[in-house]
Amino acid sequence: MITLHVTRELARALKLPAKLAVDSSAAGSTLGPWSLGLVHCRPAKFVVAVSASTRWAMALHAAPLATLQERFGPALLLNLLALGVPPDRARAEVDAHAPVQWALGHDRGVLAHLNQCTADVLWAANDGMSLPSVNRRLADRIVIKPRTGTPSTEVLRLLGADPDSLSTRMRTEAAGWNDTYALMQAQAGQEVVTMPVLRLLRVERLEARHQASILMNQLPVDSRRSLASGRSPRWVPRELVLDLQGIEAAGPAFAAALHAEALALGLRQITLHNALEEVVTQLLQMQ
Repeated sequence: MITLHVTRELARALKLPAKLAVDSSAAGSTLGPWSLGLVHCRPAKFVVAVSASTRWAMALHAAPLATLQERFGPALLLNLLALGVPPDRARAEVDAHAPVQWALGHDRGVLAHLNQCTADVLWAANDGMSLPSVNRRLADRIVIKPRTGTPSTEVLRLLGADPDSLSTRMRTEAAGWNDTYALMQAQAGQEVVTMPVLRLLRVERLEARHQASILMNQLPVDSRRSLASGRSPRWVPRELVLDLQGIEAAGPAFAAALHAEALALGLRQITLHNALEEVVTQLLQMQ
């Protein structure tokens, strides 16, 4: 059995009684107990859950709240598999969570971390990130206090996976980033600049508004140019080619933000290359 500690706000939303009988002698699991809080984001509310033993966090859809207990296990399984936990160990961890009991009150340190994660999820979700991307963002969180590193590394260690895999991935991404930066800088002064979008953003879905500004910030630096807006000096070419190889989808919020960023920089033409037909359709309003 696992205990899910809920904030008073979430307890009211769940219509739980003011006092809850908790079986303190019940056997727990490797990652439990958990602390849960409600996030009022748009278009759908989320619930954020933090593991007390590791500080690893995940989010799941709040609605329907009546089935939150039943949905917690399947959501945990999906996130453990996405993290790289072996399927048999992930399934064993989820099975150890059944049955589930509600509880009020939180460890102070866990509650502080829950509040931080709630704020992070609120920003990410309102900015247009999907639930899988929100959970990847949570998995990459670095905790300075009470321990240094990512909680997901501790989860991998406890559940029989390779805890060094995250560090290896981050080093690989950093090396790839350096190569891509050099590629972009080599195009400074050219009338046509090509951006490998997937290499720059490292996401298959263009879904968050802030990613448009991140993308435009990867234009080659041009120290001879100054912008009245106070932005970093960038080489603004006549034509920007967005190479969308590997991009699976794009949202309207990203398209609108990219259009605004392009206008602010003074870009005259944006061309899409290697784009799926549905992605082109989604980005048509950019033109």
